[in-house]
Amino acid sequence: MRAYHDFRLFYNQSIHPELLHLEQRRRRLMRLLGLSAVLLLGVVLLQVFIQIFVVTLILFVPVGLWIAYLGFRVQVYYQEFKPRIVGLVLDFIDNDINFSAFKYQAKGGIPKERFFASKIFTHADEYEAEDLICGQVRELPFELCELRVREFSDVRTQLNYVFQGVFLWGDFRRVDMQGGVLLLPDACRKYLSRSERAFHLIGGRRVRDHLLPEFESFFDTYATPNVRLRDVLSADLQRAVLRFRQRFQEVNREKEIYLSMIDDKIYIALTQDKDLLEPSLFQNTVSFEVVREFYQDIHLLLDILREVDVMN
Repeated sequence: MRAYHDFRLFYNQSIHPELLHLEQRRRRLMRLLGLSAVLLLGVVLLQVFIQIFVVTLILFVPVGLWIAYLGFRVQVYYQEFKPRIVGLVLDFIDNDINFSAFKYQAKGGIPKERFFASKIFTHADEYEAEDLICGQVRELPFELCELRVREFSDVRTQLNYVFQGVFLWGDFRRVDMQGGVLLLPDACRKYLSRSERAFHLIGGRRVRDHLLPEFESFFDTYATPNVRLRDVLSADLQRAVLRFRQRFQEVNREKEIYLSMIDDKIYIALTQDKDLLEPSLFQNTVSFEVVREFYQDIHLLLDILREVDVMN
């Protein structure tokens, strides 16, 4: 409750005024688009009525320039909205003594090679990354971004989603850590057979020892023989993952969490059933719940990193 109260206070003082400013810009833009549509319709009707080819050519240039200007205004609105709000949320998270050095790049992303190094997913025909956030949890540097990863269907000539959501990786910077652990949602087992086979090729096998019964009911756990599972996947970490999963299940969100630890790197993938903090021209953008959900998703991912860093 204290964390909720603190974030609500910060939202009221810093984020809400910025959202109101952006909402005013959206409304002005919508009025401009509406007026432009009426004027454009009038120009079209005028041309239909007079049917003079030379006049049509003369009007074509200013009309085209005005449409290009409107497109530019819309693009600027979309490009400025998310960085402003994400920057404020990260400023709030950065106040915690466990987190530091946060940076945000709207056009940045985690490379495809890093994504496949997680061993969670094995193939992609289309890979799109954006909204890169870098920082540090205690002594553990991390990067996270939004990903849209798709591949061609085996039976139909269309692209199917492999993963859509937030992907994070962190570096323990410990050369003595070897081997790998892979956690896959049991509900997604039929879609991840290639991941299981690929992990088997590096020596990974299904394990059940030292796992909480409630954890085993939701996740399939694989580990290589050179991993001390009780040290890498402690009961506290299992409970942290379960708390994470329970939170978004309680609000009926279709999310799943994947996790792996390969040598001294940790990888977490969180599916998203909708784009968070993506503005819309046709809806009010002032929403505490949407901002809070983005904050909670990021903060809980970092909490998992903190749990792992404490163990190591």
